[in-house]
Amino acid sequence: MGPVRLLRIAPHIAWNNVEGELALFDSRDGTYHALNGPGAAIWRAIAAGRDQPGIVDALAGQFDAPRDTIEASVGEFLAMARAKGLLEGAA
Repeated sequence: MGPVRLLRIAPHIAWNNVEGELALFDSRDGTYHALNGPGAAIWRAIAAGRDQPGIVDALAGQFDAPRDTIEASVGEFLAMARAKGLLEGAA
């Protein structure tokens, strides 16, 4: 097993809490993304410096769902965020 590489919020993404949601702004193309619930919790865990297993641990403590469901949801969110250029780094 290689070294753990942390996820990073891409440098062109600014974000802020807005009325209970997270608003993300992509300065490359001027688009906004809104996150709430689990998506916002995942984003905050990334901002706190957690890796993917740490994100799953954090969400398992916040949401009443089976761990395998949380792992799948985190994986899907991270894949989507990487594809949109919101995140950098390894899984």
